[in-house]
Amino acid sequence: MNILITEDAKETREVLRNIIKFSIDSDIDVFEAEDGKSALEIINKHHIDILLTDIMMPIMDGFELMKIVKSSEKTKDIFIAAITGLSGEEQVKKLFSCGADYYIEKPIQKDDIIARLKLIYKLVNKEDKERPELVRDTFNPFKVPVMMNYYTIFTILQEDDLYQIIHHLAALYPDVNKIMLKDFITLLLKAYETLDDEFDGAFEMMLEPSSDAVYLGCTNLSFINNIKQYEHTLPSIYEVKFMSNSMTIKIPTKG
Repeated sequence: MNILITEDAKETREVLRNIIKFSIDSDIDVFEAEDGKSALEIINKHHIDILLTDIMMPIMDGFELMKIVKSSEKTKDIFIAAITGLSGEEQVKKLFSCGADYYIEKPIQKDDIIARLKLIYKLVNKEDKERPELVRDTFNPFKVPVMMNYYTIFTILQEDDLYQIIHHLAALYPDVNKIMLKDFITLLLKAYETLDDEFDGAFEMMLEPSSDAVYLGCTNLSFINNIKQYEHTLPSIYEVKFMSNSMTIKIPTKG
């Protein structure tokens, strides 16, 4: 696997490189670039699986880099994690609209970023037998005949991460009903707050939109069991279906 770190601060690149090599997998090949232009040169020469990129950089910033990577048929499947000190809903929406699959806030906390990178690695590593796969009958029990773009949000036990769902949807669908989404986030937070101390700290969420709804699936059984306790608090417009080891909620994007 190849990971490209694009960051103008040498110290930050070294921290990320050491985390990848010593805490994730020593066999990963790590490339480094100090700006977006240099990153594109590396991407054009080498197969890159994961791009970790800063946003505010000289010559070419992270926004432009992400747009170029995602607009090319050859590189659009690269998993992009933006590592940035930018904050606020508009900035986060811009990150996702430019092509970020995930974002990590600065300043970097070692334990936090190790957990996040492990989850990203688990998604991207095609040789990992435990890698989560999209199974339509499991994550889309609503039998929608035509589904569009598929997104995966990896999150650890931090409340702010749950709000990324809103940012993803707001970027994809400007007319999505924000009040309904906030009701749903409230449900997730209630389930999150009642997790016991032995919870492993990570779960996967699958976000897949169709023409008139978004289907959000969760695969962590502990989290799902907690959500069941609060299912009755959701407005009736939502549809929830529980399977043996997963859950999918249909969130209308109109109305």
